[in-house]
Amino acid sequence: MKETKVYPQSEADQDFAKLLKNIRTEENVSLDQLAMGLMSASQLVKIENGERPINKNIRDRLLERLGIAKELYENLLDLCDFEEWDYKKKILSAIQNKKIEDAYRLLKEYKAHLRENDRINHQFILAMWGEVLKQEGASKEKIAECYRKAVILTIPDAEKVWSEKRPLSVLEMNLLLETIIYGNNMDYLHKCRVLMEYIDTGYYDEIMKAKIYPKIVYYYLKKQILFKEYWNVETQTENLKICEKAIDKLRDAGRTYYLVELLEIEIQILETMPEDAVTEHLEKNETDKINARELISVIKNLYAEYEVPAYMQDCTYFYQQKWIFSMKDVLRTRRAMFGLTQEQLCEGICSVKSLRRAEKGQTDMQRETLKKLLNRLGLSGQMQWSRLITSDREVIRMAEELADYINDRKFSVASKQLESLKSRIDLDIPQNKQYFLEKQALLEFEQGKVTREEFVKMEKEALECTLCAENLYRKENVYLTEREIICISNSWKGMEGKQKRESINLILRLYDYYALNNGLSQAISVYEIVTEAAVNELGNNGEHVRAEEIDRKSIKASLSCRRVWDIHYKIYDILWNEKEIQKKNKEKNQNMEMTDGLMKCISISHYAKQHFHEKIYREKMINLYIQDN
Repeated sequence: MKETKVYPQSEADQDFAKLLKNIRTEENVSLDQLAMGLMSASQLVKIENGERPINKNIRDRLLERLGIAKELYENLLDLCDFEEWDYKKKILSAIQNKKIEDAYRLLKEYKAHLRENDRINHQFILAMWGEVLKQEGASKEKIAECYRKAVILTIPDAEKVWSEKRPLSVLEMNLLLETIIYGNNMDYLHKCRVLMEYIDTGYYDEIMKAKIYPKIVYYYLKKQILFKEYWNVETQTENLKICEKAIDKLRDAGRTYYLVELLEIEIQILETMPEDAVTEHLEKNETDKINARELISVIKNLYAEYEVPAYMQDCTYFYQQKWIFSMKDVLRTRRAMFGLTQEQLCEGICSVKSLRRAEKGQTDMQRETLKKLLNRLGLSGQMQWSRLITSDREVIRMAEELADYINDRKFSVASKQLESLKSRIDLDIPQNKQYFLEKQALLEFEQGKVTREEFVKMEKEALECTLCAENLYRKENVYLTEREIICISNSWKGMEGKQKRESINLILRLYDYYALNNGLSQAISVYEIVTEAAVNELGNNGEHVRAEEIDRKSIKASLSCRRVWDIHYKIYDILWNEKEIQKKNKEKNQNMEMTDGLMKCISISHYAKQHFHEKIYREKMINLYIQDN
C-alpha cells in the first residue's frame, strides 16, 4: 500500500484546524485527552495551528472524539486513503454478507500492507476480526481478547475510562462495550451505566448518540431482565425510562439501530409491572408516546416485506462513510464536464505532466496545487466538507436544525434560521454561497413568493456558484457534490418537458452507477431526497410503474441503513401510484390496502417525529373512513 506523502497543511485545511481547536476549547478537552493513543499533545498543537498534515483516519477519529459524525462529510480521497477505503469496503461487505472465508482473506491481505504503527487501521482489523469470530461461533474468551487488543491500540490506559472522563469516539465506545459483553465482567452493569453517562453528559451529535446509546442500553437491559423477578416497581419504572430514552434517541435521528430489540424489552418490562404502575407511568409521560406493540409489528412487517433483517446483525454500521470518490477520477471527470483540456486546467497552476500523472493515479499532488485545481473545477480544496465550510460548530448545528424546519414545513421559522446562518458564514466561499442561495430559493418558492420559472432561475444561479457545464444533462459521466445534486433536483418542481426528463435521468443514472460500484449506503442521505423528488415528478407525468420501482429500491436501501425518517413518503407514494394504475386499468380501488398503508405512514411518521406529515395521513384516514361510510 502506498505511503501517504507528508505535505504541509494547505489553506484548504485551515477551517478544519480552527474547527478542531474551537470545539476542543469550548468543551474543555485538554490536548493530552484528545491526542490520547493517536499522537503526542505537541503533534496535535501543530495540527491545530495548521503546521502538520492530517490523513482521513486521524481527521475522522478526532472529529468523532469531539462528537461530530463523519457521515456529515463528503469525501475526495487521495491514492493512499482511497486504497485503504477500497479494502475496508470489501471487508465490511464480506462481513455483512457472512462470507467468512472472504473476510479472513481480505483482513490478512489488508494487514500485510499496514505499517506497524498505524493504530487506527490495526484497530479496524481487530474489530472486524471480532465480527468474524462471532459468526464462526468462537468462545466468548477469544472474542473478548480480540476486542481488548483493539481497545488498547487507541486507549492505552483503558481501565481508567471507567473512573476518569475522557473524549471517546463511538467506535471506541463500541469496542469497550464489546469487551463488557464478551468479557467476564463482575461489574458489567456498572460499566454499561458509565458508557451511558458518557453520552448523557457529552457533546455528541444526534447521529452519534443514535449509533451507540441504544446498543449500550439494549445489552444493559438484556442483562438486567435476567433478574426481573427480583425487581420492585421503582426498578421496573427506572428500566422502562432507560429503554424509552434509548428509543427516543433513535427517533430524534430517524434511525432503527436495535429498535426491535429495545421494543421487545420494553414490552417485557411492561408485562412485569402492575397495571396501576403502567397506567401511572403512561399518564406522566403521555406526550408523544409510541405504542411498542403496534410499532414493533409495523417495523417487523416492513423489514420482512423488503427482505432486510429486522434485528441488528453486526457492528459494520459504525464504519459507514459518505459520498466517497477517488481524487484521480474526480479530476478527470470534472475537467471533462467543464470542457477543459489538461493544458487549460493547469494554466498558471502546475505542469501538465503533474496533472496527467495525478489523473492516472500515479501520484498525489501537492496540497496547495491540488486546492487551486479543485477550486478551478468548482470544488472545495478541503477534500472533506459538510453542508457548510466553517470553523464554527454552532453553524453545523444550525444547518441541521434548518433542515429539520424545512422538513417539518415550518418555512417562516426556517427563513429566520437562514438569515441567522447568513451572518455566521463566509459567503465569499462558493460552496457556502451555493448553500445559502439554494435554501433561499426553496423557501421563497414553498411560501409562494416566486413563480415556478423564477424558482428554476434561482436554483440555476445557486448551481452555477460551483458548476457551469454546457449540456450537463446529456453527459454520460459526471461528478456532482451533494449540494449540486440538491440544486438540480429542487429545480424539477419548476421544470417541464424534455429538460426535466433529461435532468431526472442524469441524477438517477449517477446514483445507479455509484450503487453498482459502492452500494447505496455511502450515498443514502441525498439519495432519499432525490428519489422522493424524482418519484413525485414521474408520478405526475404518468410514469407510475417506474416511480413505484424507484420507491421500493429506495425503501430497501433506507431500511438496510437503518434509516426510516422519510420512508413514510415512499409508502404513500406507492399507495398513490397504485391507485392511479387502478384508475387507468378501470379497476376497483382497494380501500383496505390504502387503509393499511396509511396506518404504516402514521406509525412511521409518528416514530420519526414527523408531526406535520402524521397529521396529513390522519386526515386522509378520516376522509377514507367517511367515503366508506
